[in-house]
Amino acid sequence: MKILLVGEFSGFYLNLKQGLQELGVEVTLAANGDGWKKIPGADFSLFRTGDTKKLKKIYYKLMEPILSRKKLYGYDVVMLVNENAYRPYINSLMVKLLKENNGSLYVSVAGNCYSLYRAWRDGKLGYYIYDNNPMKYEMYTGGGLRREMTRRTELYVDRIADGIIPIMYEYAVGVRELPNCRRTIPLPINAGKTEYRANRPADKIVFYHGILREKDKGTDYIRQAFEIIQNKYPHDVETVICGRLPFQEYLEVLRKTNVLVDQCKEHCWGMNACYGMAQGKVVLGGSSRNSLKEFGLEKSPVLHVKPDVKQIVSQMEYVLENRNRIEEWGYESRQFVETFHDYKRIAQEYLQLWSGGRK
Repeated sequence: MKILLVGEFSGFYLNLKQGLQELGVEVTLAANGDGWKKIPGADFSLFRTGDTKKLKKIYYKLMEPILSRKKLYGYDVVMLVNENAYRPYINSLMVKLLKENNGSLYVSVAGNCYSLYRAWRDGKLGYYIYDNNPMKYEMYTGGGLRREMTRRTELYVDRIADGIIPIMYEYAVGVRELPNCRRTIPLPINAGKTEYRANRPADKIVFYHGILREKDKGTDYIRQAFEIIQNKYPHDVETVICGRLPFQEYLEVLRKTNVLVDQCKEHCWGMNACYGMAQGKVVLGGSSRNSLKEFGLEKSPVLHVKPDVKQIVSQMEYVLENRNRIEEWGYESRQFVETFHDYKRIAQEYLQLWSGGRK
């Protein structure tokens, strides 16, 4: 079986590619490293980047993918990281060509999409990344050619795909009613590629929050919680906030911390949390009851936080009060990603689904 993965989402497809290769599958990854994150592992780029001349940028982002499309043909399965793998002006055309010149076409529901916005708009999620974040949803609510094309192309891709595969609870809520929606499959991670160290705090417990799309992650709430904790426990904690780091630099900063406060506006944990758990960190992030139910879990190592400063402070104080358990919790985090998020097990689930197995 020949597989083509198109796009990237914080290392999701990098880890899935590695899992498929371990199972003896021929797999190609076409991606641009998820922008400034510079995620490695792509076999070739979707389009060239880095040219400073405006006309060349337009050419590379719009015309080059169309002219070089034939290297994307001849696969048994093509899977897009989300409905917007390409720029809105060429996305429908590129997806149509992929559909017509390969075996099956699948779409991962990972990242912002119209279905997710509608679920939030209709009150199905409660709080979410769109709260007080008009820049996040204006592409679905405003006028103009680009916004209309974005809405139309996402609906078109969802309609022609052989299957739509959510990666977590909130994405599943958005697409559950679509006839080609498949079961939710967790994110994969190759934990063996991430060094685990016993999480033993020094004099101070280091809490870290990486700045990445601040409105999405709830950085305002987390920053306020950090200030409260730092002032209340100046001799017991160190709080660190920095961000927009390339992938490898992010992992280096993470290694020096004890607790990762990932985000507070999502219901489930993502790739950043998985990398943190693989390193043996205590993680605060999304771990709501609904997200656990989606995966058939009773619990996870992730301590749930939501967009509520007092609630975040309470969870941070819980860690402080139980600092003697941080090493134990970190070990449980590592064990969790090695089993539940094991990249080979997840790759096998995708193979089963692509082969017409359990929906």
